[in-house]
Amino acid sequence: MNVTFNKKIITLKQFLTLLIFLLLSGILTAHKPKSKSEKFGNVKTFFKSGFNFGDKTRESQEMKIHIIGKLSETVGKRLNFKDTLMIEYERSYKENKLIILENNNTNYKVLGLTGGSIIESNGKGLAVRIIDENINVIDVLKLVEYSICNRKKINKFLIPTDYIYDYSNENKITVPANSEDFIQKILKKKSDLIDEIIKDEIELLNNGFSHTKISWKNGEFIFGFNNIPPKNGNYLSLKTEKYIVKDFKYYIENFWNDFFVIFQDSSSFTYFDGWEKNTCVQKIEEKVNGFYPFMMNKERITSSKILLIPAMEDFFYVYDIKKKLLQKVE
Repeated sequence: MNVTFNKKIITLKQFLTLLIFLLLSGILTAHKPKSKSEKFGNVKTFFKSGFNFGDKTRESQEMKIHIIGKLSETVGKRLNFKDTLMIEYERSYKENKLIILENNNTNYKVLGLTGGSIIESNGKGLAVRIIDENINVIDVLKLVEYSICNRKKINKFLIPTDYIYDYSNENKITVPANSEDFIQKILKKKSDLIDEIIKDEIELLNNGFSHTKISWKNGEFIFGFNNIPPKNGNYLSLKTEKYIVKDFKYYIENFWNDFFVIFQDSSSFTYFDGWEKNTCVQKIEEKVNGFYPFMMNKERITSSKILLIPAMEDFFYVYDIKKKLLQKVE
């Protein structure tokens, strides 16, 4: 197949290669760390990650901290906690992690730690601070509940802990933090309160009728479509499937909000457009860059094919939705 471009005839592969170059240039040069603050009543959350590739590509960690903030407000109300609760989470790309349950300090502390300094306490509120590669919503909610219930003595469990704050593994600071054994004792305990509140469904994305949506309930992410037609108008109800997963790395959504590509990790993804016949978990045989996400053209390149582009590589993939076939193009 040939494509006319600037009065020259080029092959489809050459055209796609040019498209990939333009996509890579825009995304890789624009990439910056992502930070986000939210407020849920008397609960404040702060999230920081190096993963920032636009609104159509989001990692699960960003969505988890939103869920945690929303449900922590419920925990606080149920426990009659009226002071400020700060929940900080920074996505770590190193092996070492840090968890701090701290009373009388709601200053933003994680930002300082990752820069090699300890920000002075403000003597107010309660904080749950985490630096780790991954977080579990239910686990963090248990830490929130424990911190509120044991606020008066919580600082007694902080011990001097070395934290390496740069990627050279040479620079470190000593910071009061909780031991892994202490944290695991909290997480192993059953919580009736947490078991109850996670049954409430939390909406994370809703692009309107007949378009994509995401929610979370009972420890699972629910990818689906908005099937509720507007009240004013003559619309047919949609009958689509849901795709439910406990965790994932990131998802990519197309420009028209009518399908997802959900990456479980760097070596597998699921295509989901609401139809069970098209839903498929696809393995990627080649080892690709684990940090940068795949990129995708804003719409299908044909009615049944999408273009997936791994960053920092000299090849790309064409995925056939109907045949459930992934083809590598070099």
